[in-house]
Amino acid sequence: GIGTAWTTLHLMFEKEIAELLEIPYEDVMQIALMPIAYTKGTQFKPAYRPPVETVMHVDQW
Repeated sequence: GIGTAWTTLHLMFEKEIAELLEIPYEDVMQIALMPIAYTKGTQFKPAYRPPVETVMHVDQW
């Protein structure tokens, strides 16, 4: 089937990506890119998510 992902990794190269995709760099702020592709394989499962209390902190590090 077709798969997609939300990514912001391209923002390290925002100007170059704007040129490649013909996005007016000075007028449009990129916030995300959603690549779409046919997937390889069928063994998909939810990603491991650590307990929220181990990754979220309030007023401390």
